[in-house]
Amino acid sequence: MRNRRKGLPAACVAVLAVAPLHAHAVRVDYAVDAGVERNDNVLMSSTDPTESSALRAGVGFVVAEETSTVQANIGGRFDYWNYVDGPQSNTFETSLSGRLNWFFVPETLSFTIEDSLEMRPIDRFAPDSVDNRQRVNVLSLGPNLHFNWSQAVRGRAEVRWIDSSAEEEDEFESQRVSAALHAIRALDQTSSVTLSLRGQDVDFDNDLTARDYRRYDGYVRYQKQLVRLGFAFDAGYTWVDYADGSSASHPMLRGQLDWQFSPRNALSLGLAHQLTDSSDSALQGIGAVTEVPDSLSSATSAVDASVYEEDRIDLTYAYRHERVDFTIGPYYERVDYVDPTGFDETRRGVVLQLSYRLSQTWDLRTFADVARSNFTDLGLRTEDKRFGLGLSRTWSRHWSSALDYLHYRRDDEGPFGDSRQNVWYLTVTYRNR
Repeated sequence: MRNRRKGLPAACVAVLAVAPLHAHAVRVDYAVDAGVERNDNVLMSSTDPTESSALRAGVGFVVAEETSTVQANIGGRFDYWNYVDGPQSNTFETSLSGRLNWFFVPETLSFTIEDSLEMRPIDRFAPDSVDNRQRVNVLSLGPNLHFNWSQAVRGRAEVRWIDSSAEEEDEFESQRVSAALHAIRALDQTSSVTLSLRGQDVDFDNDLTARDYRRYDGYVRYQKQLVRLGFAFDAGYTWVDYADGSSASHPMLRGQLDWQFSPRNALSLGLAHQLTDSSDSALQGIGAVTEVPDSLSSATSAVDASVYEEDRIDLTYAYRHERVDFTIGPYYERVDYVDPTGFDETRRGVVLQLSYRLSQTWDLRTFADVARSNFTDLGLRTEDKRFGLGLSRTWSRHWSSALDYLHYRRDDEGPFGDSRQNVWYLTVTYRNR
């Protein structure tokens, strides 16, 4: 019998809750909001749009601590929709991204917990709607041993147990055991070189739809961190040996550059040419959360059990001013699955965000998100466009309200056809800071 293990996200939250955070060092920021939503096509139907009204409540939070004993950064959001009319049932959606490292023995033995919880599509070809989302959780935990190879080289050994689960995709569910060894040599106060070896054993719950395998990675990383410029590059190779006797291999090239070239302007560039999978990609995507999330973390790509070759580039430019915040981020990604059951895909798009402070109490914000996907094996193309406009009013240090409008349109050459959606949302928010 299939076991979806829905309790894993809650279990992870419980583990993080009992972690040894220090009251004098930990920082907790949160926001609680409630509002009314009106949607003119809640199921994104191309032939029979159905209107719906909902009462929505949500909470977002960030927990952070940086001491010699505990290094933690956890951010998440929980939303509940109570639909007062329409064809859909009430919905609870969640997202969480975080990492916690706890030193049991100072500078020697630590324990790491990482978790990525996102809303993902059930059917990649269908438009985004309340009945086409599922919770996907990847939890990783295990010990780390820190030691010195020599006076110039530090070492770190890691063991991880990784659990991947999805509400609807049973072929994705798996358990993994991973072991890694790192040798780190500091070149100077700003740069270092790391040699890493990793082995991973992957056991899927459903052997009829997914192939168990062992994966091996070997790579060298060079990184440098200056006052306004930081970058890191990985170069290596990946081997995958399947339980049925077949195998695959691929070069690994990754890079990340962050440049604060003036007090108000910043540029970020990410590159990847590698062999990866949905679970590994989710853990790699865990980053530092600096602001309380006001929306759920989601992804347009569905999860799959297959390993795939990935070519990716993303560029982000950000401008920060007293009254204006502007961000633009184009991206490109090509996914080529090793298993013939996967549908190869090329994704490209751009995300733009702009906010303007009208006065000390009024803010105007807008965004545009345009994404195009080509499925080469099927000769199919989809295009998703989202445009939003919002006006917010700050009443006091803790209280604010906002009115938001969202337009979503899907152009689909496949069986789902073209669809349109307009959403209005009026909300009241309380923030603790």
